[in-house]
This record gives sequence, C-alpha cells and structure tokens, in this order.
Amino acid sequence: MTDIAHTVQLLRVKQVGDPPSPWRVVRQLIAGVTAVGFAPRTDLLLVLSHSGRGVLDAVTGDVVARSDDTDFEDDPYPVSAPGIGPLEGQRIAVAGLWGGGLRAFTPDGWWVTVIAPDWPEEGVVLVPPDAPDPLEDPTASQLVVAGGYGPVRAAGFSDTGRTLVVATTRLHVWTRPDPSGA
Repeated sequence: MTDIAHTVQLLRVKQVGDPPSPWRVVRQLIAGVTAVGFAPRTDLLLVLSHSGRGVLDAVTGDVVARSDDTDFEDDPYPVSAPGIGPLEGQRIAVAGLWGGGLRAFTPDGWWVTVIAPDWPEEGVVLVPPDAPDPLEDPTASQLVVAGGYGPVRAAGFSDTGRTLVVATTRLHVWTRPDPSGA
C-alpha cells in the first residue's frame, strides 16, 4: 500500500465526535446554511441560509437577530454580507458556498483542517496546540468534529478564539472559556 493510500485509510477510521474539553457544544439546529462569518473581535456569528439571515451569539447559542431577507442585490454570491440587529451598518466577511474563509488558528494554538478521504464527503479535524498535522501523522489522535454531511462550506474560529464553527448543510458551533482569561 502506498503512503497516500495508507494515510487515506487511517483518516477514514478517525472517530467523529465532539471536541475535547474545554470545548462544549453550543448549537447545531440551523439547516440550509450557505455562509457564515464572525463580526470582528466578537463571538457574534452572522449566518446566511436559504431562509434568511440570523445573528447568533456563539457563546450562548441565543439568536439575537433574524431576517427572512435572502436577496443581496449588491452581490448574489456574497463573501461579505450586510449585518442585521447588533451588526446593523457593518459588512461582515463570510465563508461558504461562494468562497471566503474563517480563521484556521486560535491565538493559543488550536487549529482546524478539512479532510476528504472519501470525497465529496468531507470532515473537519480539530487539532490541539502542539499536536502533529493529521495529514502528516494520521495515527495521531485528533478527532473529526464534523463529518458525513457532504462538503464543508466553512470551518474556523472567531477572532477571540473562543468559538469554533463548522458549516456543512447544518451549523455546528462549539465554545470554550475565554482563552485570554479575561
């Protein structure tokens, strides 16, 4: 078996589950997600879906604003979108079906990567600080935190490093205590 085939085989058997402590599940109820983005320096998450826009407090899981508006006349394929509610008047960078990106690393060293051993099915691996890259060492014990839902539309962290979001056709959100200790 080639090194690549062996790596793919090892990635296929990775367990899917919730992230380890100190991470905890916040919310996984929103379906039809097309793009997501965090407001700068906050844990407020703008969620675009086939049924509108919402702002989620990603630490508590509370929906703090909601709009049924899905029409962005200025950009039908947004990588940024107008905020609503507490984000009114701001343009928020989003990642999803049309591109864009979220933070891949936290200030204290956690990181996420997308794997696709059975493309088009993808998964997201949460890697703790100082752990090896799962593609370089697939025997390392990193956990796939979201998988089996088709392509990953976005995966990444808030600027604070306190919140992790994975958008597939569903929204998956985890949080942890403020890593800065504030």
